[in-house]
Amino acid sequence: MSIVNLVQRTTPSTSDLSRQEMRDAVPDLCRKISECRPKAVCFVGLGIYEIFAAQTKPTPGLQPVVYDLSEAEAGKPPLRPLAPNEALNSDEPPQFAYLFVMPSTSGRTTTYQNPEKLMYFKQLRYIRDCVSHSPPRPIDESTLADLGPQHKSRYFKQE
Repeated sequence: MSIVNLVQRTTPSTSDLSRQEMRDAVPDLCRKISECRPKAVCFVGLGIYEIFAAQTKPTPGLQPVVYDLSEAEAGKPPLRPLAPNEALNSDEPPQFAYLFVMPSTSGRTTTYQNPEKLMYFKQLRYIRDCVSHSPPRPIDESTLADLGPQHKSRYFKQE
C-alpha cells in the first residue's frame, strides 16, 4: 500500500481546497495509479473520492466499481463495475485495483466516531490481507460486513 495526496499543497483542512483545484489534480493521481498498478486504493475522506469518481454522495467502504488498470484515459479515472466472481490473479500484473473509501480521520470531522472509523480500518486490513496473499484471495462481502459498519450514520453506537 502507499499513500498519496490528491493535491500537493499543505492545508489545515480539506475545505481550504477548492473543488476545482481538486478536480484539476485528478489526472495526476490517475497517472500515479496507472504507473504504480496497486491492487487496492484507499481514499481518506468521502469528499476526495466524490471528486475523483465524479460521484455524488459516495458511501464509505469497498466500492462497487474498480479502477481498470488496462484502460488509461487522459485525466479521467477508468472506473468500471466489478464483475461477479472477478478476482485478482497472481500469475499476471493486476488488471484492476479495488477502491475503498474511508471516512475522514480528522478529529474535526464528527460524522463518524472513532469506534466506527476503527471498523473501517479493520475492513481495509482485511482487503489488504486478501490482495497481498499469494495467490490473492477473493474479497468476501459477508466477511466485510462482519468486520464493520455498512454505511452507518453519525448516530452509530457500538454495541
